[in-house]
Amino acid sequence: MNIKGFISNIIPNNDVRSVDNIGKTIKSDSTHDRDANGQEAYQQQNQGEQHPPMSDEQLEKAMEHLRKLSATKEHKWTIELEVKDDLKFVLVKDNLGTIIRRIPEADLWTLPSDDSPRGQLLKRSA
Repeated sequence: MNIKGFISNIIPNNDVRSVDNIGKTIKSDSTHDRDANGQEAYQQQNQGEQHPPMSDEQLEKAMEHLRKLSATKEHKWTIELEVKDDLKFVLVKDNLGTIIRRIPEADLWTLPSDDSPRGQLLKRSA
């Protein structure tokens, strides 16, 4: 006996009402998600890392560090300073004078130091 058609005739299901949509706001600023290294996922850049403007000596030292890099020497790139509206930028140009990279002063603070032995594992001879 087929009861599927029989039940629908006895109990009509006309009382189905639609569910009202409730708008929910996205709380991305107050998220508790973290990256694998423990940092918050939506962290603003340079939050809490405000450096004072570089002195001329520090700026020249950073430019000299860029000039001594092996890739700079190998490709014969030049490192130049550009000052525009009291903002300092370091320009990396190729041998034809085309600008490859424009590095703001704030990014020069994060250059790795020369005495750091990290990342040298593959460069050492056995």
